[in-house]
Amino acid sequence: MAAVDGSLERWHTELDELRARDAFTPTGVTGAYGHLLPADALREATASVYAEIAHRLGWLELDRALSEAEFQQLSVAIGDWVTRDRTLSDVIDTFGPPSLWIGGRNRSYPKTLAYTTAEPDRRLICFHLWNAVTDAGPERELRDVRIEPVVLAVRHRSDAFPASFSFTPEGLRRRPTSDRHSPLRPTVWIFHGDRARYASGVFDSLETGLGWAAEHQVTGVLAEYALGGAYDVAVSEGRFTPSKPHHGTAQHVVAFGPGLRHVHLADGRRD
Repeated sequence: MAAVDGSLERWHTELDELRARDAFTPTGVTGAYGHLLPADALREATASVYAEIAHRLGWLELDRALSEAEFQQLSVAIGDWVTRDRTLSDVIDTFGPPSLWIGGRNRSYPKTLAYTTAEPDRRLICFHLWNAVTDAGPERELRDVRIEPVVLAVRHRSDAFPASFSFTPEGLRRRPTSDRHSPLRPTVWIFHGDRARYASGVFDSLETGLGWAAEHQVTGVLAEYALGGAYDVAVSEGRFTPSKPHHGTAQHVVAFGPGLRHVHLADGRRD
């Protein structure tokens, strides 16, 4: 399509940008998604990335173009919306028919629903759904059991690829990684000394931080932080689900810990 349209140079630029965002591995976009979604959900998810490029290049015909107000409302709401498990019906009931439906209409198979405006520079907000059995309650009969695709993740940020997603609890459970509680965003290690008012060191790796601590024989905690607000990142990645009235208040957010790895040090050595 790029060759026919005379847009090969721009197409290659788009692919270079995918690589820069870690969205294109040696096995392409499918490889990038392979760290995030079950294997049988990759085809539709991968197609959504190329659909976004097609939208920017003016090739994509939308089934429904959101207004700017609708798009902004969706962008703001999605972070909280995915903190609970959601189904295909929930997506459509809440946000209406999608701009683009990728995958078959059969409820038994994975699919991706994308929302955007008619403006080519607008990104696609993509809901990645996977098939699962659901029911209405403990007293159901067999005829009440149905296949209802569930939302695993929503790609809605313009950050580096791994950090552009928010996961539902089910999506975190289905992530094909050895540590489903590991952060999706880049992280740094921050050292905070015992009884110190301010942090005194920021490092790009645990090893670098440990080396600095040993050199200066300091006592305190070396903790891993994902880039961004600790509370917001934990909620968006599904590592924390607000469940009480005070969750998300200023007092709660300012005292919220990262919930990631940390090391206690005494005189520069692991305690």
